[in-house]
Amino acid sequence: MKAVVLSRTGPPEVLEYKEVQDPRPSSGEAVVRVAAAGVNRIDVWIRSGLYPVKLPHVLGVDVAGTVEEDSTGSFRPGERVLIYPSVGCGTCELCVSGEEQICSKMVRLGQHRWGGYAEKVVFPSRALVRVPDGIELEEAAAIPVNFLTAWDALVRAARIGPNDRVLVVGAGSGIGYAAVQICKLFGSTVIATVGSDEKVEQAYRIGADLVINRRRSDVREEVMRFTGGRGVDVVFEHAGKDFWDTALSVLGVKGRLVTMGATTGQNVGIDIRAVYNKRQAILGAGIGTKADLIKILDLFARRRLRALIDRTYRLSDAAEAHRRMEASEHFGKILLKP
Repeated sequence: MKAVVLSRTGPPEVLEYKEVQDPRPSSGEAVVRVAAAGVNRIDVWIRSGLYPVKLPHVLGVDVAGTVEEDSTGSFRPGERVLIYPSVGCGTCELCVSGEEQICSKMVRLGQHRWGGYAEKVVFPSRALVRVPDGIELEEAAAIPVNFLTAWDALVRAARIGPNDRVLVVGAGSGIGYAAVQICKLFGSTVIATVGSDEKVEQAYRIGADLVINRRRSDVREEVMRFTGGRGVDVVFEHAGKDFWDTALSVLGVKGRLVTMGATTGQNVGIDIRAVYNKRQAILGAGIGTKADLIKILDLFARRRLRALIDRTYRLSDAAEAHRRMEASEHFGKILLKP
């Protein structure tokens, strides 16, 4: 089969499109023919060496496709599936409670196992989820990392509701545009930041109530003006070091800052007195549960949530897809198709 192979870390040019041996399933595993794979920041971080992996490696956490073979017999050949990307040991307290994504022995597709930048992928059958009718496989491939992370941050961690004012940082990113939609689903008021005038209009179209071009306006001033000086109830923060101080400065009394990324750096400072005086909470989030994915798929099937595909590249053009992501030119999801 053809795959995009990472044999050494570095710039996008290290991604090599080549022939590799077809994957063979072990007991309890299935072979999925990839229809589409999502491109995510974690792919960039692995490629650049920030997240070390065993080389050679195939990236790709988001995968949708059709079953070719299932050693367990749970899925028939040809069934349309989405792969839940994080599989735990299955026996610890976290796994038994449905939180296998934070199991200490968790294995993630595209990070610890070869992923979806290929024509076929092998992963445990219990990670497969049937794609409901009415959802195209390309749309399904845009769901796992972005919508599961935004759901975990906003619904599980921050517990957003109709009275909340939420600042969504980087609304043009995959998790950012997902976050805007989830906030509106729960009736929250959304303030979104973007990096260009073109993205301002796009963010308004997906439901944001106020959109701030961070390159033209002072984010703190605009947020405080919009909220009457009270600040926001929730900050959805994944930019990291460069935005951290601003994020805390606009967080109101009893506010919740949820962090799930560190694109510009992971080491930040904090005035803990301001946090405890305002009774604020700083929360961590990441990929949600398999049960969350099933809920999200139902919302997609009922058209309560939608994927926004920025651009689809051929698998052989994976390097170009990475360049677009690193330049932050995209709004929504970047996909690869074999």
